Amino acid sequence: MSEQQPWPTGVIARYLTVGGATVDVSHDMHLITDTKPNLTLARCGGANCEASHHERWAPYAFRNDNGSKGANQEVGKWAQAHAETCRALPRPEAPQ
Repeated sequence: MSEQQPWPTGVIARYLTVGGATVDVSHDMHLITDTKPNLTLARCGGANCEASHHERWAPYAFRNDNGSKGANQEVGKWAQAHAETCRALPRPEAPQ
């Protein structure tokens, strides 16, 4: 088994696809003019796989939560389901 590599900066969850690629979940800004994260985003890192899913936090905002928890859960469900079926191979590492 290979040594686990550190996650990229900003990744809060990672799912391994059946093809060996990863689906990374992170926080981002919905609009370029936003100054703070307000969106949870999942992207598949498989070669030739353009799959992604996002949820804005606002619809999940409740009391003292800015909505990130609910959005994280929904994006996590999508990421898990995608990882269970995606057969795209990981993108090759760029030579250094």
